Amino acid sequence: MSRLIMLSNRCEPERGQRGDPLLPVLHAVLKKHSGLWFGWNGEIATGNKQRKERFFSQPGYQQYSWALTPNEYDNFYQGYIHQVLWPVFHNRPDLIHYKKEYFTTWKNYNHDVKARVVAKIEPGDLVWVQDYHLLFTGKMIKEDGYTNRCGFFLHQPFPPGDVLRSVPEHDSLMQALFSYDLLGFQSSGDVNNFLAYALRFYRVERLADNLIQINGHTIRLGIFPCGVDKTLPPLSHTNAEAVRNYPRQIVISNDTISDISGVHCHLNTMETFLSTHPEYLRDVSLLQISDASRGYSWSARDLCDQLEHQCAEINARFGDSGWYPINYIRNHLCHSDLIYAFYRNAHVAMFTPLSEGMSLEAKAFVLAQDAEDPGVLMLSALTGTAEQLTDAVLINPYDANEASHALYSALTMPLHERKRRHQQLLAKVERYDSQWWARAFLDSLSAEPAPAPATVIPFRASHHGIFTPQNLY
Repeated sequence: MSRLIMLSNRCEPERGQRGDPLLPVLHAVLKKHSGLWFGWNGEIATGNKQRKERFFSQPGYQQYSWALTPNEYDNFYQGYIHQVLWPVFHNRPDLIHYKKEYFTTWKNYNHDVKARVVAKIEPGDLVWVQDYHLLFTGKMIKEDGYTNRCGFFLHQPFPPGDVLRSVPEHDSLMQALFSYDLLGFQSSGDVNNFLAYALRFYRVERLADNLIQINGHTIRLGIFPCGVDKTLPPLSHTNAEAVRNYPRQIVISNDTISDISGVHCHLNTMETFLSTHPEYLRDVSLLQISDASRGYSWSARDLCDQLEHQCAEINARFGDSGWYPINYIRNHLCHSDLIYAFYRNAHVAMFTPLSEGMSLEAKAFVLAQDAEDPGVLMLSALTGTAEQLTDAVLINPYDANEASHALYSALTMPLHERKRRHQQLLAKVERYDSQWWARAFLDSLSAEPAPAPATVIPFRASHHGIFTPQNLY
Protein backbone atom coordinates (compact mmCIF):
# COMPACT_ATOMS: atom_id res chain seq x y z
CA MET A 1 0.00 0.00 0.00
CA SER A 2 1.33 3.45 -0.93
CA ARG A 3 2.47 5.70 1.88
CA LEU A 4 1.27 9.29 2.11
CA ILE A 5 3.98 11.96 2.19
CA MET A 6 2.30 15.06 3.64
CA LEU A 7 4.02 18.45 3.30
CA SER A 8 2.57 21.44 5.12
CA ASN A 9 3.89 24.75 6.34
CA ARG A 10 3.51 23.68 9.95
CA CYS A 11 3.00 20.32 11.61
CA GLU A 12 3.09 21.44 15.25
CA PRO A 13 1.12 24.31 16.84
CA GLU A 14 3.08 27.29 18.05
CA ARG A 15 4.05 26.76 21.67
CA GLY A 16 1.48 28.23 24.03
CA GLN A 17 -1.03 28.96 21.26
CA ARG A 18 -4.31 27.30 20.27
CA GLY A 19 -2.90 26.64 16.80
CA ASP A 20 -4.13 26.47 13.25
CA PRO A 21 -7.48 24.60 12.99
CA LEU A 22 -6.06 22.79 9.94
CA LEU A 23 -3.49 20.91 12.04
CA PRO A 24 -5.94 18.53 13.77
CA VAL A 25 -7.52 17.89 10.35
CA LEU A 26 -4.18 16.81 8.87
CA HIS A 27 -3.42 14.78 11.99
CA ALA A 28 -6.71 12.88 11.63
CA VAL A 29 -5.99 12.25 7.95
CA LEU A 30 -2.52 10.83 8.62
CA LYS A 31 -3.79 8.57 11.40
CA LYS A 32 -5.91 6.82 8.79
CA HIS A 33 -3.51 7.08 5.81
CA SER A 34 -0.15 6.05 7.22
CA GLY A 35 2.96 7.82 6.03
CA LEU A 36 5.27 10.75 6.82
CA TRP A 37 4.47 14.35 7.73
CA PHE A 38 7.00 17.12 7.10
CA GLY A 39 6.71 20.71 8.33
CA TRP A 40 7.90 23.59 10.48
CA ASN A 41 7.56 23.11 14.25
CA GLY A 42 6.68 26.77 14.89
CA GLU A 43 10.04 27.67 16.44
CA ILE A 44 12.82 30.01 15.30
CA ALA A 45 16.40 28.77 15.62
CA THR A 46 18.85 30.84 17.65
CA GLY A 47 21.44 32.52 15.46
CA ASN A 48 22.03 31.10 12.00
CA LYS A 49 23.15 27.66 13.09
CA GLN A 50 22.02 24.71 11.03
CA ARG A 51 18.67 23.65 12.38
CA LYS A 52 18.10 20.24 13.91
CA GLU A 53 15.33 17.98 12.72
CA ARG A 54 12.90 16.56 15.24
CA PHE A 55 11.33 13.15 14.77
CA PHE A 56 8.18 11.85 16.42
CA SER A 57 6.50 8.51 15.93
CA GLN A 58 2.79 9.31 16.03
CA PRO A 59 -0.09 6.82 15.95
CA GLY A 60 -0.20 5.72 12.30
CA TYR A 61 2.54 7.97 10.91
CA GLN A 62 5.97 9.54 11.41
CA GLN A 63 6.49 13.25 11.84
CA TYR A 64 9.57 15.25 10.86
CA SER A 65 9.73 18.89 11.92
CA TRP A 66 12.31 21.66 12.22
CA ALA A 67 12.79 25.28 13.24
CA LEU A 68 13.16 28.17 10.80
CA THR A 69 16.34 30.21 10.78
CA PRO A 70 15.87 33.93 11.57
CA ASN A 71 16.51 34.74 7.89
CA GLU A 72 13.85 32.24 6.75
CA TYR A 73 11.34 33.52 9.28
CA ASP A 74 11.88 37.15 8.20
CA ASN A 75 12.21 36.72 4.43
CA PHE A 76 10.32 33.52 3.62
CA TYR A 77 7.54 33.43 6.22
CA GLN A 78 6.88 37.04 7.21
CA GLY A 79 8.24 38.26 3.87
CA TYR A 80 7.21 36.33 0.76
CA ILE A 81 4.31 34.42 2.29
CA HIS A 82 2.60 37.14 4.32
CA GLN A 83 3.63 40.27 2.43
CA VAL A 84 3.45 38.96 -1.15
CA LEU A 85 1.49 35.72 -1.64
CA TRP A 86 -1.05 36.16 1.16
CA PRO A 87 -2.27 39.59 -0.05
CA VAL A 88 -2.45 38.45 -3.68
CA PHE A 89 -4.29 35.19 -2.97
CA HIS A 90 -6.81 37.18 -0.91
CA ASN A 91 -7.38 39.79 -3.64
CA ARG A 92 -5.48 42.56 -1.84
CA PRO A 93 -2.49 43.37 -4.08
CA ASP A 94 -2.45 46.86 -2.55
CA LEU A 95 -0.97 45.26 0.59
CA ILE A 96 2.09 43.81 -1.19
CA HIS A 97 5.51 44.75 0.19
CA TYR A 98 7.91 43.10 -2.25
CA LYS A 99 11.63 42.43 -1.98
CA LYS A 100 13.61 40.17 -4.29
CA GLU A 101 15.33 38.50 -1.35
CA TYR A 102 11.92 37.33 -0.12
CA PHE A 103 11.47 35.15 -3.22
CA THR A 104 15.07 33.92 -3.14
CA THR A 105 14.77 32.80 0.49
CA TRP A 106 11.40 31.13 -0.18
CA LYS A 107 12.81 29.16 -3.11
CA ASN A 108 15.93 28.14 -1.14
CA TYR A 109 13.74 27.01 1.76
CA ASN A 110 11.66 24.86 -0.60
CA HIS A 111 14.90 23.32 -1.89
CA ASP A 112 15.93 22.46 1.67
CA VAL A 113 12.55 20.84 2.36
CA LYS A 114 12.82 18.90 -0.90
CA ALA A 115 16.17 17.47 0.22
CA ARG A 116 14.60 16.27 3.47
CA VAL A 117 11.72 14.63 1.64
CA VAL A 118 13.73 12.82 -1.04
CA ALA A 119 15.96 11.36 1.66
CA LYS A 120 12.90 9.45 2.93
CA ILE A 121 10.75 8.97 -0.18
CA GLU A 122 10.15 5.51 -1.66
CA PRO A 123 8.76 4.41 -5.05
CA GLY A 124 4.97 4.43 -5.00
CA ASP A 125 4.64 7.04 -2.25
CA LEU A 126 1.98 9.70 -2.87
CA VAL A 127 3.15 13.27 -2.23
CA TRP A 128 0.53 15.77 -1.04
CA VAL A 129 1.59 19.42 -0.69
CA GLN A 130 -0.66 21.67 1.40
CA ASP A 131 -0.85 25.30 0.30
CA TYR A 132 1.57 27.72 -1.31
CA HIS A 133 4.24 27.73 1.42
CA LEU A 134 5.87 24.65 -0.13
CA LEU A 135 4.58 25.08 -3.70
CA PHE A 136 8.04 24.72 -5.26
CA THR A 137 8.87 21.53 -3.34
CA GLY A 138 6.71 19.29 -5.54
CA LYS A 139 8.19 20.82 -8.69
CA MET A 140 11.72 20.24 -7.38
CA ILE A 141 10.93 16.60 -6.53
CA LYS A 142 9.83 16.08 -10.13
CA GLU A 143 12.91 17.87 -11.48
CA ASP A 144 15.12 15.49 -9.50
CA GLY A 145 13.68 12.63 -11.52
CA TYR A 146 11.23 11.17 -9.01
CA THR A 147 8.12 9.80 -10.69
CA ASN A 148 5.91 9.72 -7.59
CA ARG A 149 2.48 11.18 -8.15
CA CYS A 150 2.33 14.65 -6.58
CA GLY A 151 -0.79 16.57 -5.66
CA PHE A 152 -1.19 20.17 -4.54
CA PHE A 153 -4.10 21.57 -2.56
CA LEU A 154 -4.70 25.32 -2.34
CA HIS A 155 -6.39 26.26 0.93
CA GLN A 156 -6.56 29.93 -0.08
CA PRO A 157 -8.76 31.43 -2.81
CA PHE A 158 -7.19 31.49 -6.28
CA PRO A 159 -7.14 35.13 -7.40
CA PRO A 160 -8.28 36.58 -10.73
CA GLY A 161 -5.52 36.59 -13.31
CA ASP A 162 -4.73 40.30 -13.29
CA VAL A 163 -4.34 40.17 -9.51
CA LEU A 164 -1.95 37.22 -9.73
CA ARG A 165 0.15 39.09 -12.30
CA SER A 166 0.98 41.70 -9.66
CA VAL A 167 3.50 39.15 -8.29
CA PRO A 168 6.76 39.57 -10.23
CA GLU A 169 7.25 35.77 -10.22
CA HIS A 170 3.71 34.99 -11.43
CA ASP A 171 5.00 32.79 -14.27
CA SER A 172 7.23 30.83 -11.88
CA LEU A 173 4.22 30.21 -9.63
CA MET A 174 2.14 28.92 -12.53
CA GLN A 175 4.96 26.74 -13.86
CA ALA A 176 5.27 25.20 -10.40
CA LEU A 177 1.52 24.44 -10.38
CA PHE A 178 1.82 22.90 -13.85
CA SER A 179 4.31 20.34 -12.53
CA TYR A 180 1.73 18.59 -10.30
CA ASP A 181 -0.43 15.63 -11.27
CA LEU A 182 -3.46 16.89 -9.34
CA LEU A 183 -4.52 20.41 -8.37
CA GLY A 184 -7.22 20.69 -5.72
CA PHE A 185 -9.26 23.82 -4.95
CA GLN A 186 -11.82 24.82 -2.33
CA SER A 187 -14.54 26.04 -4.71
CA SER A 188 -15.62 26.31 -8.33
CA GLY A 189 -14.70 30.01 -8.28
CA ASP A 190 -11.10 29.11 -7.48
CA VAL A 191 -10.69 26.43 -10.15
CA ASN A 192 -12.36 28.65 -12.73
CA ASN A 193 -10.01 31.53 -11.91
CA PHE A 194 -7.09 29.14 -12.41
CA LEU A 195 -8.50 27.91 -15.72
CA ALA A 196 -9.20 31.41 -16.97
CA TYR A 197 -5.61 32.42 -16.25
CA ALA A 198 -4.16 29.28 -17.86
CA LEU A 199 -6.40 29.72 -20.93
CA ARG A 200 -5.34 33.30 -21.35
CA PHE A 201 -1.58 32.93 -21.09
CA TYR A 202 -0.69 29.27 -21.77
CA ARG A 203 -1.45 26.59 -24.34
CA VAL A 204 -4.11 24.38 -22.81
CA GLU A 205 -5.64 21.25 -24.28
CA ARG A 206 -8.76 19.56 -22.97
CA LEU A 207 -8.60 15.80 -22.45
CA ALA A 208 -11.72 15.41 -20.29
CA ASP A 209 -14.00 17.52 -18.12
CA ASN A 210 -11.49 17.55 -15.26
CA LEU A 211 -8.31 16.73 -17.19
CA ILE A 212 -6.12 19.23 -19.01
CA GLN A 213 -2.72 19.12 -20.67
CA ILE A 214 -0.25 21.97 -20.36
CA ASN A 215 3.28 21.93 -21.73
CA GLY A 216 2.83 18.24 -22.53
CA HIS A 217 1.99 17.39 -18.91
CA THR A 218 -1.42 16.02 -17.90
CA ILE A 219 -3.04 17.61 -14.85
CA ARG A 220 -6.24 16.56 -13.10
CA LEU A 221 -8.32 19.34 -11.51
CA GLY A 222 -10.87 19.01 -8.75
CA ILE A 223 -12.97 20.77 -6.12
CA PHE A 224 -12.30 19.33 -2.66
CA PRO A 225 -13.74 21.61 0.05
CA CYS A 226 -11.76 20.97 3.21
CA GLY A 227 -13.77 19.45 6.05
CA VAL A 228 -13.43 19.06 9.80
CA ASP A 229 -13.40 16.05 12.10
CA LYS A 230 -17.08 15.38 12.82
CA THR A 231 -16.41 13.63 16.15
CA LEU A 232 -16.44 16.29 18.84
CA PRO A 233 -15.49 15.84 22.49
CA PRO A 234 -18.33 15.79 25.04
CA LEU A 235 -19.18 19.14 26.60
CA SER A 236 -17.67 19.31 30.08
CA HIS A 237 -19.88 20.28 33.02
CA THR A 238 -17.56 23.17 33.96
CA ASN A 239 -17.63 24.76 30.49
CA ALA A 240 -21.37 24.18 30.12
CA GLU A 241 -22.10 25.95 33.43
CA ALA A 242 -19.77 28.85 32.62
CA VAL A 243 -21.50 29.48 29.31
CA ARG A 244 -25.02 28.81 30.56
CA ASN A 245 -24.61 31.62 33.10
CA TYR A 246 -23.62 34.07 30.37
CA PRO A 247 -26.30 36.75 30.89
CA ARG A 248 -27.10 37.74 27.28
CA GLN A 249 -28.10 36.32 23.94
CA ILE A 250 -24.78 35.53 22.31
CA VAL A 251 -23.74 36.56 18.84
CA ILE A 252 -20.32 34.97 18.43
CA SER A 253 -17.45 35.47 16.03
CA ASN A 254 -14.04 33.82 16.08
CA ASP A 255 -11.44 35.29 13.75
CA THR A 256 -7.76 35.52 13.02
CA ILE A 257 -6.84 39.20 13.01
CA SER A 258 -5.85 40.12 9.47
CA ASP A 259 -6.70 42.60 6.73
CA ILE A 260 -9.36 40.30 5.25
CA SER A 261 -10.90 38.75 8.37
CA GLY A 262 -13.81 41.19 8.26
CA VAL A 263 -13.82 41.80 12.03
CA HIS A 264 -14.54 45.49 11.48
CA CYS A 265 -17.47 44.48 9.26
CA HIS A 266 -19.37 42.61 11.95
CA LEU A 267 -18.52 45.33 14.47
CA ASN A 268 -20.12 47.80 12.02
CA THR A 269 -23.03 45.36 11.71
CA MET A 270 -23.53 45.28 15.48
CA GLU A 271 -23.37 49.08 15.70
CA THR A 272 -25.93 49.48 12.91
CA PHE A 273 -28.15 46.79 14.44
CA LEU A 274 -28.28 48.46 17.86
CA SER A 275 -28.98 51.84 16.23
CA THR A 276 -31.94 50.48 14.26
CA HIS A 277 -33.22 48.04 16.88
CA PRO A 278 -32.83 49.73 20.28
CA GLU A 279 -35.18 47.12 21.80
CA TYR A 280 -32.17 44.77 21.83
CA LEU A 281 -30.08 47.07 24.05
CA ARG A 282 -28.96 45.16 27.17
CA ASP A 283 -30.27 41.94 25.63
CA VAL A 284 -27.73 40.95 22.93
CA SER A 285 -23.94 40.92 23.09
CA LEU A 286 -21.35 40.19 20.44
CA LEU A 287 -18.69 37.86 21.81
CA GLN A 288 -15.70 38.71 19.63
CA ILE A 289 -12.91 36.12 19.93
CA SER A 290 -9.83 37.24 18.01
CA ASP A 291 -6.53 35.50 17.36
CA ALA A 292 -3.52 37.70 16.69
CA SER A 293 -1.00 34.88 16.94
CA ARG A 294 -1.10 32.95 13.70
CA GLY A 295 1.67 34.46 11.66
CA TYR A 296 0.64 38.06 11.04
CA SER A 297 2.92 39.77 13.55
CA TRP A 298 4.09 42.35 11.02
CA SER A 299 0.61 43.90 10.87
CA ALA A 300 -1.27 42.40 13.82
CA ARG A 301 -0.33 45.09 16.34
CA ASP A 302 -1.87 47.92 14.30
CA LEU A 303 -4.93 45.83 13.49
CA CYS A 304 -5.39 44.91 17.17
CA ASP A 305 -5.18 48.58 18.14
CA GLN A 306 -7.81 49.47 15.53
CA LEU A 307 -10.08 46.64 16.69
CA GLU A 308 -9.80 47.59 20.35
CA HIS A 309 -10.47 51.26 19.51
CA GLN A 310 -13.58 50.34 17.51
CA CYS A 311 -14.86 48.08 20.31
CA ALA A 312 -14.32 50.87 22.86
CA GLU A 313 -16.24 53.38 20.73
CA ILE A 314 -19.25 51.06 20.33
CA ASN A 315 -19.25 50.16 24.03
CA ALA A 316 -19.02 53.84 24.99
CA ARG A 317 -21.94 54.70 22.72
CA PHE A 318 -24.34 51.95 23.73
CA GLY A 319 -23.04 50.36 26.93
CA ASP A 320 -23.66 51.17 30.57
CA SER A 321 -22.34 50.09 33.95
CA GLY A 322 -23.99 46.66 33.70
CA TRP A 323 -23.72 45.79 30.00
CA TYR A 324 -21.38 46.10 27.04
CA PRO A 325 -22.55 45.27 23.51
CA ILE A 326 -19.07 44.00 22.51
CA ASN A 327 -17.15 41.53 24.66
CA TYR A 328 -13.68 41.25 23.14
CA ILE A 329 -11.57 38.23 24.12
CA ARG A 330 -8.12 37.31 22.86
CA ASN A 331 -8.07 33.78 21.48
CA HIS A 332 -5.34 32.53 23.83
CA LEU A 333 -7.65 33.13 26.80
CA CYS A 334 -10.13 30.58 25.41
CA HIS A 335 -9.12 26.94 25.10
CA SER A 336 -10.80 24.91 22.38
CA ASP A 337 -13.30 23.23 24.75
CA LEU A 338 -14.53 26.59 26.02
CA ILE A 339 -14.92 27.94 22.48
CA TYR A 340 -16.92 24.80 21.64
CA ALA A 341 -19.17 25.52 24.64
CA PHE A 342 -19.70 29.10 23.46
CA TYR A 343 -20.49 27.84 19.95
CA ARG A 344 -23.10 25.46 21.34
CA ASN A 345 -24.81 28.17 23.38
CA ALA A 346 -24.63 30.97 20.79
CA HIS A 347 -27.84 32.21 19.18
CA VAL A 348 -25.99 33.47 16.08
CA ALA A 349 -22.48 33.06 14.67
CA MET A 350 -21.04 35.63 12.27
CA PHE A 351 -18.17 34.65 9.99
CA THR A 352 -17.68 37.55 7.59
CA PRO A 353 -14.24 37.37 5.92
CA LEU A 354 -13.74 39.53 2.85
CA SER A 355 -11.97 36.66 1.07
CA GLU A 356 -11.38 33.11 2.28
CA GLY A 357 -11.03 29.59 0.96
CA MET A 358 -12.93 27.57 3.59
CA SER A 359 -13.96 28.48 7.14
CA LEU A 360 -13.35 25.46 9.35
CA GLU A 361 -14.59 27.44 12.36
CA ALA A 362 -17.99 27.94 10.69
CA LYS A 363 -18.24 24.17 10.25
CA ALA A 364 -17.23 23.66 13.89
CA PHE A 365 -20.11 25.97 14.91
CA VAL A 366 -22.58 23.84 12.93
CA LEU A 367 -21.33 20.65 14.59
CA ALA A 368 -21.55 22.18 18.07
CA GLN A 369 -25.21 23.17 17.83
CA ASP A 370 -28.04 21.50 19.74
CA ALA A 371 -30.23 20.01 17.00
CA GLU A 372 -33.38 20.65 19.07
CA ASP A 373 -32.67 24.36 19.50
CA PRO A 374 -29.95 25.34 17.00
CA GLY A 375 -28.42 28.74 16.45
CA VAL A 376 -28.13 30.51 13.09
CA LEU A 377 -25.00 30.75 10.95
CA MET A 378 -24.37 34.09 9.20
CA LEU A 379 -21.74 33.74 6.50
CA SER A 380 -19.96 36.03 4.08
CA ALA A 381 -21.06 35.32 0.51
CA LEU A 382 -17.50 36.14 -0.64
CA THR A 383 -15.96 32.87 0.57
CA GLY A 384 -15.70 29.31 -0.68
CA THR A 385 -17.64 28.21 2.40
CA ALA A 386 -20.74 30.00 1.10
CA GLU A 387 -20.71 27.82 -2.01
CA GLN A 388 -21.01 24.72 0.17
CA LEU A 389 -23.07 25.90 3.17
CA THR A 390 -25.92 27.44 1.17
CA ASP A 391 -28.42 27.18 4.04
CA ALA A 392 -26.51 29.72 6.10
CA VAL A 393 -27.74 33.32 6.08
CA LEU A 394 -25.45 34.71 3.38
CA ILE A 395 -24.48 38.38 3.54
CA ASN A 396 -22.29 40.96 1.86
CA PRO A 397 -19.87 41.88 4.69
CA TYR A 398 -19.30 45.35 3.20
CA ASP A 399 -22.99 46.27 3.58
CA ALA A 400 -23.68 46.92 7.27
CA ASN A 401 -27.35 47.68 6.63
CA GLU A 402 -27.94 44.37 4.85
CA ALA A 403 -25.98 42.50 7.50
CA SER A 404 -27.91 44.25 10.29
CA HIS A 405 -31.19 43.21 8.69
CA ALA A 406 -29.86 39.63 8.39
CA LEU A 407 -28.86 39.66 12.07
CA TYR A 408 -32.37 40.74 13.05
CA SER A 409 -33.80 37.92 10.91
CA ALA A 410 -31.43 35.44 12.54
CA LEU A 411 -32.35 36.52 16.09
CA THR A 412 -36.08 36.36 15.34
CA MET A 413 -36.04 33.25 13.15
CA PRO A 414 -38.69 30.73 14.24
CA LEU A 415 -37.57 27.39 15.60
CA HIS A 416 -38.82 25.30 12.68
CA GLU A 417 -36.78 27.39 10.22
CA ARG A 418 -33.67 27.24 12.41
CA LYS A 419 -34.02 23.46 12.63
CA ARG A 420 -34.52 23.13 8.87
CA ARG A 421 -31.42 25.17 8.08
CA HIS A 422 -29.35 23.39 10.69
CA GLN A 423 -30.32 19.94 9.42
CA GLN A 424 -29.22 20.88 5.91
CA LEU A 425 -25.97 22.42 7.13
CA LEU A 426 -25.18 19.52 9.43
CA ALA A 427 -25.77 16.96 6.67
CA LYS A 428 -23.18 18.67 4.47
CA VAL A 429 -20.63 19.21 7.25
CA GLU A 430 -20.86 15.56 8.29
CA ARG A 431 -20.86 14.17 4.77
CA TYR A 432 -17.95 16.31 3.54
CA ASP A 433 -15.80 15.90 6.64
CA SER A 434 -12.00 15.71 6.84
CA GLN A 435 -11.91 12.02 5.94
CA TRP A 436 -14.08 12.58 2.85
CA TRP A 437 -11.77 15.44 1.86
CA ALA A 438 -8.65 13.28 2.13
CA ARG A 439 -10.24 10.23 0.51
CA ALA A 440 -11.60 12.21 -2.45
CA PHE A 441 -8.27 13.96 -3.04
CA LEU A 442 -6.11 10.84 -2.68
CA ASP A 443 -8.42 8.72 -4.84
CA SER A 444 -8.15 11.33 -7.56
CA LEU A 445 -4.37 11.54 -7.12
CA SER A 446 -4.02 7.76 -7.36
CA ALA A 447 -6.19 7.46 -10.47
CA GLU A 448 -4.34 6.91 -13.71
CA PRO A 449 -5.06 9.57 -16.34
CA ALA A 450 -7.40 8.51 -19.12
CA PRO A 451 -5.67 7.96 -22.48
CA ALA A 452 -5.64 11.04 -24.67
CA PRO A 453 -8.31 11.05 -27.38
CA ALA A 454 -7.30 11.00 -31.03
CA THR A 455 -8.60 14.53 -31.46
CA VAL A 456 -7.81 17.01 -28.72
CA ILE A 457 -10.39 19.76 -28.21
CA PRO A 458 -8.83 23.10 -27.22
CA PHE A 459 -10.64 25.12 -24.59
CA ARG A 460 -12.54 28.14 -25.79
CA ALA A 461 -11.43 31.25 -23.96
CA SER A 462 -15.03 32.00 -23.01
CA HIS A 463 -15.70 28.54 -21.57
CA HIS A 464 -15.13 29.06 -17.85
CA GLY A 465 -18.10 27.15 -16.46
CA ILE A 466 -17.07 23.50 -16.63
CA PHE A 467 -16.76 23.43 -12.85
CA THR A 468 -19.87 24.36 -10.89
CA PRO A 469 -20.90 23.66 -7.30
CA GLN A 470 -23.73 21.49 -8.63
CA ASN A 471 -21.11 19.04 -9.93
CA LEU A 472 -20.18 18.32 -6.32
CA TYR A 473 -23.18 19.08 -4.12
